[in-house]
Amino acid sequence: MCTDFMVVAKDQTCVNGRSMDFEDDLISDLIVHAPGKAAIVASFVSDYLSSQPGGSTFKWLARKLFGAEIDTAMEWIERRFDLVPKYGYVGMTVKGYPLCADGMNSQGLSVGALWLTGTKFQEADLKATNVVCGTFVDWMLGHCATVAEVRELLESHKVHVTDNPPLTESAPLHFAVHDAEGKSIVIEFIDGKAVISDNPVKVLTNLPTFSWHLTNLATYINLTQDHIEERRIGDFTVRAPSPGTGLIGLPGDATAPSRFVRTALLKEFAERPKNAADAHNLAFHLLNAVHTTKGVVRAYREVPGDKPKREEKFDHTQWAVVKDLTNRVITIRMAASQVPWSLDLKTLQFDANHGRRIAIPTDVHNRLPL
Repeated sequence: MCTDFMVVAKDQTCVNGRSMDFEDDLISDLIVHAPGKAAIVASFVSDYLSSQPGGSTFKWLARKLFGAEIDTAMEWIERRFDLVPKYGYVGMTVKGYPLCADGMNSQGLSVGALWLTGTKFQEADLKATNVVCGTFVDWMLGHCATVAEVRELLESHKVHVTDNPPLTESAPLHFAVHDAEGKSIVIEFIDGKAVISDNPVKVLTNLPTFSWHLTNLATYINLTQDHIEERRIGDFTVRAPSPGTGLIGLPGDATAPSRFVRTALLKEFAERPKNAADAHNLAFHLLNAVHTTKGVVRAYREVPGDKPKREEKFDHTQWAVVKDLTNRVITIRMAASQVPWSLDLKTLQFDANHGRRIAIPTDVHNRLPL
């Protein structure tokens, strides 16, 4: 699955790191959304809802909102989902859809969607702006500049993130939100209600829910960055074979609880970065500590058909992003190459590049100038 965190440098530069882990090839690229233009997301949602068998999904939501069916899906979407963004943003897509799983906007707001089995989104509400769960990352990036704005819109019930059955079943999600002021929250949807939590450790992974992970940190309260060279036990002196004894017991497996603990403690113990460059470097080091190589984590899934069979699947890291929220620079590194590629949102011409899909190169290697 995925790991998300934020590092704050001594000069207050805020840098967010995130890994994307999944079984199937996500076919991800970077997409650009310009402010004031809704065509990409609105058209996708319209096509998606209308393509459901008998238009069932669209009709279900329309009845929930208006008590009757509406003939024109686009008209309904533009009225109720408020998909015209106020801010320009970029983000990483999945499965070819023009929707962001992770991204940053021109104001330095960062949003990432991470898997959370058991998620149940909200019911549609006629009095609120209703956002389809699959477009929630895009909606936050397009409409909010700070964590405080996101929180206010959800807590005041001005915005509902709707429980759309086909999307929810394929993508149960919770969300890590960070801003350039250094604020971080986690948004989860439990039993149809939005649960918004301050994120004091600025780390998020997957199941269980966020509050469980915070409680679980107490299990590792003994861990320290301080090395113990030797200890006397009776008449015998035990000497450490190498440095690092303070971290004995730090979990190193790929499960969500272990990745949460490992990231939180390594981030805490690491020398605090001085500036943006140091924070960027630390973020990639922390991402390396949770990188899952394909083949290391294997599961078997039932494949339906005339002759059902079991197929092996490998959960693995497919890409990682580091976002400098202060300086508005996003850096992407694909697992197939490890060469990072950066884009500066301060100089990006959003209007000229609206809708552009940028494939991240994986066949390029930097060569020494010899």
